[in-house]
Amino acid sequence: MSQSHDWLCSSVLVELLREHPEGLSEHALLTRLQQRRYIHIDADGFHDLVKLFRMHFLLFHRLYQLRDELHARKQGTLAIHTLCIRLLPYQTGSSGVEIEDPLRAYYLDLDQLRSTTEIELESMLSRFWSALKTPISSADRQWALSLLELDEQASDQQIKQSWRRLAMRHHPDRGGDEELLKQLNQAVSLLLPRH
Repeated sequence: MSQSHDWLCSSVLVELLREHPEGLSEHALLTRLQQRRYIHIDADGFHDLVKLFRMHFLLFHRLYQLRDELHARKQGTLAIHTLCIRLLPYQTGSSGVEIEDPLRAYYLDLDQLRSTTEIELESMLSRFWSALKTPISSADRQWALSLLELDEQASDQQIKQSWRRLAMRHHPDRGGDEELLKQLNQAVSLLLPRH
C-alpha cells in the first residue's frame, strides 16, 4: 500500500461503506479495496508484522481524515473500530469529531508510522494478547450485543441462541451476507471468548 496520506480518495471509501450500512471489519474493507484494485496487498501482507502494521496504520490514518472531512462538510461521520467501520449520518454535538480522541491523534500523526520499530510492534502485539485475557470494553460489548440483537442483561445461553439464529439467517449458503456472518462470529467471540 502507498505511504502517501492521500493514497485513497474519500469517494471510494464512502461508496464502499454505503454499500455496507451494517459496517465492514478492517480486514473486509481491505479485501474489498484490493478486489476493486484500489490497493495492492502483498501475498504475505496479512502475515508479516511490519507490513500488517503499515497497512493498518495507513488505512486508519485515512479513515480518521475522512471522518474529519465528513464532519466538516456535515455529510456524516465514521464509527472506526477494527471490527466494524461504519458510515453514520451527521450529528451535531457530542456525536461529532472528538478533538481530544487519542486514537485520532495517534493515527493522524504519520511520524508514529515512521518511528515505530519491529521491536515496538512485537511489544504492542504482546500487550494485545495480554489484554485479551481482560474483560472487553463496554463499547465493544455494546457493539457485539447490538449486532446480536440483545440487551445488556443477555445470558451466555441467550448469546449463543441469538448467534445461532442470526448465523443461520445470514449464512451465505442460504443467500445471506458473508460479511455480516463474519461480524456475528466476531461478536460472539468477543462476548464468549471460549465459544
